[in-house]
Amino acid sequence: MAVNGCICKMLEQSLRLERRHRKEYTCVLVWTIALLAITLWTQDVSATGINCASVRYTYEERGFSAGEVPNDPLSGEHLRVCPQGLTCCTEEMEHNLSAQSRREFDRAVRDTLNKLGTLLKLRAQRFDDFFKELLTTSKREFHDMFKKTYGIIYEQNSYVFTDLFEELERYYAKGQVDLGEAMENFFNTLYQKMFTVLNAQYEFDDKYLGCVGEHMKELKPFGDVPHKLSIQLKRSFVATRTFSQALNVASDVVTNMVKINPSPDCVRALTKMTGCPACQGLPELKACSNYCINVMKGCLAYQAELDADWNNFVDAMEKVTDRLLGPFNIEMVVEPIDIKISEAIMNFQENGPEVSQRVFSGCGKPLLGRRRRDTTELEFESLQFERSEDAQNGESNIVPTLDKLVKDIRQKVKDTKQFWSHLPYQICNNDHVAASPAKDDSCWNGAMKARYELQITGDGISNQQTNPEVTVDVNRPSSLLNEQMFALKTITSKLKNAYNGQDVEWIDAEESSYGSGSGSGDGNDIEDDDMEGSGDSGHFGYGTGTGSGGTRQFPRPPNNDMDNNLHPLGADGGMDRHRPRNNTSGGSSANARPKISVTRAVTSYLLPIVVMWFGGIFSDWL
Repeated sequence: MAVNGCICKMLEQSLRLERRHRKEYTCVLVWTIALLAITLWTQDVSATGINCASVRYTYEERGFSAGEVPNDPLSGEHLRVCPQGLTCCTEEMEHNLSAQSRREFDRAVRDTLNKLGTLLKLRAQRFDDFFKELLTTSKREFHDMFKKTYGIIYEQNSYVFTDLFEELERYYAKGQVDLGEAMENFFNTLYQKMFTVLNAQYEFDDKYLGCVGEHMKELKPFGDVPHKLSIQLKRSFVATRTFSQALNVASDVVTNMVKINPSPDCVRALTKMTGCPACQGLPELKACSNYCINVMKGCLAYQAELDADWNNFVDAMEKVTDRLLGPFNIEMVVEPIDIKISEAIMNFQENGPEVSQRVFSGCGKPLLGRRRRDTTELEFESLQFERSEDAQNGESNIVPTLDKLVKDIRQKVKDTKQFWSHLPYQICNNDHVAASPAKDDSCWNGAMKARYELQITGDGISNQQTNPEVTVDVNRPSSLLNEQMFALKTITSKLKNAYNGQDVEWIDAEESSYGSGSGSGDGNDIEDDDMEGSGDSGHFGYGTGTGSGGTRQFPRPPNNDMDNNLHPLGADGGMDRHRPRNNTSGGSSANARPKISVTRAVTSYLLPIVVMWFGGIFSDWL
């Protein structure tokens, strides 16, 4: 009996120990199942990539009310552009992000083009100021020198020389002057005046002076100075004015291209690229580089269409610049104009008696007048122009200051070659806009955080038929674009004529319409409110940045200095804290209590019940 009691006791202890171990195992199993369920729930939430808390902060940083952001993801059937799965965006939020994407794009393009337009305009103004000062100085020095040398004789006939300078100034200002005819009239008038001064003992009526003028080409009283000076002045003034006008036309073309508005399809693509990551709970995720370039090529298709004509313009400008630095150097022609005209006068003096006799032979002997000798009349021998030794050798002590200015302009214009085709790369070459190619596996590809697999499309409108991101109507003309293309073709043709030393016909400035940009842009009109704003944080880098300057290794066309010189986009990598006016037109969806997703509801409410159920089963089993 004692043995049996001991055995029963041992069996009872063994069963109790087994039951306790089984209970421990059950607890471990229950908690393992619970932990697995929680893990699965967490993975389910993270798999959606949705974290509305981060969206709330970024959305507020962009200047919008954080109250519009839902606390939890909601179903996105209401979205028109962004993915319609789980989302952190209400309909009002998507609208706000779309408007912001449009504004940022407009600012990026406008700042880039305005910077180029201003650069060209300032160079044109600097060149214009230099030339006008050169002409004014030459005119003043001419007057002082001739007055000192010829005294009252010059003052009595100074209008002859003044008229010449006025014709030169008028040509540079308006172009409506035949320079060859102007120079011929000047020397013909000077010839008659000189003839009467050298033959002051005779009286000449208008008929006789007309006969004198007819013999000018035959007698060549001024030697070859009129011919050489006329060619030099004409070629230099034509090239100078064309060069100056070309800078202004190019500046106007660039400024007018700002008026081409993005199409609705472009705005949708911009929203998808810069706004939709926030809706997916990835507000800091930037677009893949190639994805950004495709979007920009579609949005800037009309701008890229200008590239060929612009490149031809740049080439023509470079050739004319070579002329201005060489045989058509206006500084080398205008500054010594007093010496050259004085040389012509001295040639007349030296050949005066012979010229006079030949004129008398052809026109008849004039009648002697009542000659009075007084202090206002100069002796023939006194008409000696004071010239330096260099001037007598046909040289002058001129320090060429034009070279530096023209060379600077030539380099700035040369840097703009392929500007229009490089524009999409230039905008995407910024940390605010797109991710570095080194992050191609962790960037926004338009749908998710993944590599962008599609190829980059070509430049221009025709190539956008294959653009996977932006639908471009390749058959839709743009009157504004056509006007700018015509303006570039016209000024390029004038530059070629100037380079070849040919005359250039000019339309009066009041009648000229090219480059005016009166046509309407494409796409939606920009409202004033969209254009103002007080500084969005800017995916496109609008803010206090000064340019990234080629620090990114993008797949891009050949390097161009314009990326450094004209890049308006910020590179500080920070947020611009200035905010636009809050949008107060939001609908009820912005303030409504967000819906709870099915997955979240199941995992949140049923998980404890499932755990408790499993626990009850195992307790009963025990």
